[in-house]
Amino acid sequence: MQTAPLGMPRQRRVESGVNLGKTELTAVVALLSSALSEQQLTAIRMQLTTLCSPADIYLEALIIDEEEQNVEEAVFYLTSEYKGEPELFIIAGEQCATFDLVEITQRCLYHFPRARNAVLTLDGATLDHGFFHEFGASHYVLAMDDLPTLMARLIPDAHAMPAADDPFLVNRPLIENQARLTEISMGYTKKSVEGRTFSSIDLNTPVAPKALSEEETVDYILSQPRTLGRVLLVVPSQFNVYGIKINPAYPALGTLWIAAMLEKAGHTVEVIDMDADEMDVDDVLNHIAQIGFDILGLTATTPTYPNAQEIAQKAKAQFNNIPVMLGGIHATVDSLECAKEPMFDFVVVGEAECTAVELVDAIMAKAEDFSSVRGVVFKDNNGNITASGERRLTPNLDDYPLPAHHKVKNLHRYDPADAEYSPTGVIIVSRGCPGLCTYCLTKNIFGRRTRFRSPQNVLAEIRLLVNDYGVKEIHFMDDVLTANKRFVRELCTLLINEPYELRLQVANGLRADMVSKEILTLLRDAGLRNVGFGIESGDTDVLDIAKKGVSLDRVRRAVRLAKEVGLDTWGFFMFGLPGDTREGIHKTIDFAMELNVKTARFLILKPYPGSEAYYQLDEQGLVDSRDYSLYGTYSAPVHHLETLSQEDILKLQKYAYRKFYFRPSKLWEHVRGLNTPQRFYRFFVGVMFVLARQFKNTVVGTSKA
Repeated sequence: MQTAPLGMPRQRRVESGVNLGKTELTAVVALLSSALSEQQLTAIRMQLTTLCSPADIYLEALIIDEEEQNVEEAVFYLTSEYKGEPELFIIAGEQCATFDLVEITQRCLYHFPRARNAVLTLDGATLDHGFFHEFGASHYVLAMDDLPTLMARLIPDAHAMPAADDPFLVNRPLIENQARLTEISMGYTKKSVEGRTFSSIDLNTPVAPKALSEEETVDYILSQPRTLGRVLLVVPSQFNVYGIKINPAYPALGTLWIAAMLEKAGHTVEVIDMDADEMDVDDVLNHIAQIGFDILGLTATTPTYPNAQEIAQKAKAQFNNIPVMLGGIHATVDSLECAKEPMFDFVVVGEAECTAVELVDAIMAKAEDFSSVRGVVFKDNNGNITASGERRLTPNLDDYPLPAHHKVKNLHRYDPADAEYSPTGVIIVSRGCPGLCTYCLTKNIFGRRTRFRSPQNVLAEIRLLVNDYGVKEIHFMDDVLTANKRFVRELCTLLINEPYELRLQVANGLRADMVSKEILTLLRDAGLRNVGFGIESGDTDVLDIAKKGVSLDRVRRAVRLAKEVGLDTWGFFMFGLPGDTREGIHKTIDFAMELNVKTARFLILKPYPGSEAYYQLDEQGLVDSRDYSLYGTYSAPVHHLETLSQEDILKLQKYAYRKFYFRPSKLWEHVRGLNTPQRFYRFFVGVMFVLARQFKNTVVGTSKA
């Protein structure tokens, strides 16, 4: 990464929401195209240094290119490793595919909604206000000579309104309406793709603040006096996720984190994972009757939501007075509909650790009103659905206790598909994702700014799993593990120096534009043996509509680097994305063959409620079923596309598995590595999985292309 930091940004508290009160200019970030000449780059740096240094303004310059650091990587850096909150972006470079001014300015405002964008013109071109019709997320357009005037205007007040006689172009409507910026910038309607436009859905995703008020902090919440209770947390069966009854892959870390917080607050907590503990609904009800729990808590993804409903409904019928809480990603993205269900008393929205403690405290105190517990949707005394308001995200994840791994009854009951050793431990080191992928829900619950735990905090959890539970393999469940390269370097160095040997896996894969040979080598030396990449499609139009932000060349480069350092490679592909066609899916299959990853998984999009992809398809009448039990990862399509029926998508998935795996060279590649019983077992499971894709799955209803 090419940067030019000058000092450290001055710290100041930033509230959530778009607060545009007067504030002095403290940090400037320059985003510069690598296509600029060395003379131009030097001139810009010198000019900015001259303007920023006397005023003690933090300055950072990032070079944007396709090979080393594209727009996506720069954004990830600014939202994960960068410690400041820039008020001004200086953007300089010719409009082109790798330096798209629309994308850059939109992304800056998406992640830093208080900032302003200034586009430099370097060729002496005369521009008029028509520029803002195409580049609507730009606040200013100016020549180099006008920079001193702009800086003089903004240094005392970063949100000042320019004067009428200022020599640069000003996008006054954007400046005047910036307080409601989510209505302007979240759409990200970059350009049309063969007549199709990008989604303009406003998801209103949260942003982690830099600091919280004292009353919102973990320590303050845990320190409050309380009436102690007995809480049962239940993870429903995941049968709908896989379509068959198998051991779950991992313990539910989110539930274990909530259990740890409740336990640290003094409450008695038990966790039941119905699949791992081999319990059905009647077993859960009998256990509630035997122990006499005060509160029942349930978590649910979209496909497990019907199972959570069944448990809650039967618990309410048998134990009329037991309060039932529902949390998890489905509760977050569809909270109002969940709250309408009579079996749920409280729906917990978003990051739930602090909310769970305050809610359990309020229930045990027999509160009449729960509106003071942020992050809850509930029925008031009149039966009306009431939302208490958003709970702000905890900035420092180290403030939470480690997940309550001791609540897992038998770690050997979990069976990750690609694990080499048992037992396997699972860890999450970060929360949030700055990516804009339309099919993903991570940003809905954890926000679009990535927060990382400290390497020391993560190492403490790894040592706990190794020393107390005999774990030989660790799987990271993060979405963007390598977004923070400094974190990866520090953690890998710590692990390499530990007295035990671990196998590492990155269960959700890595972003192809967020790896380098250095990072992959460090991960390999720390214990990584294979690496997967979320590739999704080989059709660039589909990738653009999905807002993936990764070019096919970057994928080729990432796979090549992984092979060069000796890692087995996986590719994750997705059929049925908005914009997909028969031709496009064949491009994806051909791309998988070209990459020749060792293992390929061809999944079918599940348009989960709350995702942009869901709203895109729903607006066009393309969602065929809202029976959430059918929304499992490995189940048949629940939607169709303009040119593809459900049957078409399913047939193409089966064809992809046949074409990719039923090749002598690919079969031999897998067979020659079967040098341990565990690997032979995994290979057998994989073969059964591929064969099952050929003979199982039926469509959910009639769909027409």
